Order: sequence, then structure tokens, then C-alpha cells
Amino acid sequence: MRTATFRILTLVLAPFLIFPSAGLAQSFEEYMKQQQTAFVSYQEQIRKEFQEYQKIIQEEFENYRNEIKKHWGDEILSSPTQWVEYSRDMKNRTLVDFENNTITIEIQSAAQDVHKELEDRLKSLVTATTAKAFENDTLSQNIEQRVVEASKNVVTATVKPEPILTQTLTGTTTPSNREVAKAVSELAQKSTQTQRDAPEAGNRIHSFTIPLPEVKLSEKSGTYEKEIVQYARERQIDPALMVAIMHSESSFNPMAKSHVPAYGLMQIVPQSAGKDASQLVYGQQKLLSPSYLYNADNNIKMGAAYLYILYYRYLSSIQNPESRVYCSIAAYNTGAGNVARAFTGNTNIRRAAEVINTMTPAQVYAKLVADLPYEETRNYMKKVTPRYKGYQTHFTVR
Repeated sequence: MRTATFRILTLVLAPFLIFPSAGLAQSFEEYMKQQQTAFVSYQEQIRKEFQEYQKIIQEEFENYRNEIKKHWGDEILSSPTQWVEYSRDMKNRTLVDFENNTITIEIQSAAQDVHKELEDRLKSLVTATTAKAFENDTLSQNIEQRVVEASKNVVTATVKPEPILTQTLTGTTTPSNREVAKAVSELAQKSTQTQRDAPEAGNRIHSFTIPLPEVKLSEKSGTYEKEIVQYARERQIDPALMVAIMHSESSFNPMAKSHVPAYGLMQIVPQSAGKDASQLVYGQQKLLSPSYLYNADNNIKMGAAYLYILYYRYLSSIQNPESRVYCSIAAYNTGAGNVARAFTGNTNIRRAAEVINTMTPAQVYAKLVADLPYEETRNYMKKVTPRYKGYQTHFTVR
């Protein structure tokens, strides 16, 4: 049997045995050339697609701002800590401030009594889910549609129908009709009303401000604790750090959106953090669509991946773990290059690491707070760091 097998292999491999170097070497060289050509081609394609994505975003933001200004005289959009939703006809809008714990509902009408419209808006708010909010988000929908048409490398997802304020306002995620009606009635009674002129002649803007019930931050973070712990463990990141960053980035607003834009709980920017994180998760850069990043699981997964890249790759030359955490916090907001600037005046992180490694963690923190290039990031350090230490207690005692 061994003899027969050997004969068969000899016949099959004979051409290669007669010409061992020329054929194989040429085939390997051609293969490597093909791979290199394909890689260069892909890199050029993805570069163009990211450029197109940025162009689409800029155009759609500008169009949407103009539409809002036409109907409202201002340009109020969603922000990292404020979720803003407009009605289809642009006559009503709801603003939920997750940082200051308030709801503002504004109704344009010539009528003096808009109580029915207020109750309708409140009912929609009490029962709102992330899936419904994304469906009603004209700006994100337009961006999504255009980027899917323009790109071969975009990833999308189904936004899960997770309650946004239902638990906070009713005490349960699955309230009965009676419980919804009770919550609506209580919110309406707590409202403070003001009026002002609307851009459209004859109309008034009826504005109702309502305080949200006080909710412990541990309860807000607890909504996403399963995903946080899962991806923190997968990427060897302290879950307390992830929660502190989520708290500081969005105040746990699942519909968070900045003008950059950055999306979702951990404020992932598709053109920067999204590039690096998708490379780690998928093995190649992907364009992360709004629907993908408004899926909380995906958003947290990408946030953990980006923290992993910062801590274990970009900033790996920093020897002290605490110092490296401080630098990772700053880099999450402003990039590793700007962290290096605080220590050396240029973006060379290895050169900066040499300086950092001569300092204590307390000195590193003080240097970052004093010398980071942007005030936003200096303030970010002051917010995230104490929250990180506070959340460490929660995860230690679990």
C-alpha cells in the first residue's frame, strides 16, 4: 500500500520534481504580484468610498439644517447627549436631554389649546424604541440610503427595538395601555409651558418643558452591562473604563449623534475610529453605516475594539498601565497623535512614550490636563477619569 501511494505521488509531482525552482518560483512571484495589485486596488477603492461617505454626510447635514431652519428659524439637531426628533411635517419636535434630564416638546399651531398634540407626542415618547427612532430619523435615513448605493464596503444592521425611556417613565419595559396613559398624564401635568412666534405667520410655538424622573447612573449603565462586560472581556479592557467613556460621550443616549458625525452610545466616528475598529473586527476596513452604529451591540463592540487598538497598539510603548489608561482616554477623544503633542510637540507617539515613561501616572494626568492641544479634550479628561474610578468600584464588588 505504501509503495502504491508513493508511485501515485511521484507521477503527480513529477513535473515539479524535474523543474523544482523555475515553475514554483515563477508561480509564487506571480501570485504575490496579484495579491499586491489586489491590495493596492482595494485600498484605493476604500479611500474613494470614505471620501464619498464624507461628502454624503456633509451634504445631508447641510440639507437637513436648511429644512429645519425653514420651519423653525433655528438649526437644532441631535447631539451626543440630546436626542431630537421632528414630526414628518416638521410642525412638532421632541428634545430629550439625557445630560440635564429634561424633555422639551414643541408644537407649532395657530390654536391656543394644543393639549391633544402634547399628549400624542408624549405617548410616542413613552413608547419610543431605538428602531422607531431610527425609522423617524430623516437625516440618518438619507445618509444610509445614499452610502449603501455608493459603496461596496458598507456594513448595515437592523436597529433593535430597544425601549429608550419606557422603563424610566413607566417603571417597566412592557407597559400596558393604562400604564402608558398614566405616564402621559403625569408628564403633561409636570410640564411648564411657554410660547413664542413661529417663522410661519399666524403660528405660535408652544413649548413644554418636563423634568425626567431621577434615575441612578448605575441603572442607566446597567441597560448595556451585558454587552459591556462581554466585549471588555473579549478585548481585555476594563469594563469600568468603557462605561466611563460611554457616560461621558453620550450620557447613555442610544440615539446620540454629533456633527462630526459620531454615532451611538460610544460616539463612533465612521471615518476614524470606525476605520480602525472595523479593520480589527472584520480583517479589513469597512464603512459603518448609521444603522450599524445605532445597533447598541455593534456600537459597544466597536468602542471596545477601538480602545483595544489604542491601549495595546498605538500606546503600547507606555510602560505604566495607569499612565497608558490616561493616554487612552485622551486618545479616544482626540487621537494618539494629539496625545503625543502634549509631551513632545509632535505626533510621534514613540518619542512621547520615552518622556511619559520617566513620569509618574499623576504627572502624566496633570500634563494631559494642562497641555493637550484642545480644551475639549482637557475637559474630557476631567470628566472621564473620576467616573472611571467611580465605576471601578461597581465592577469590583460585582
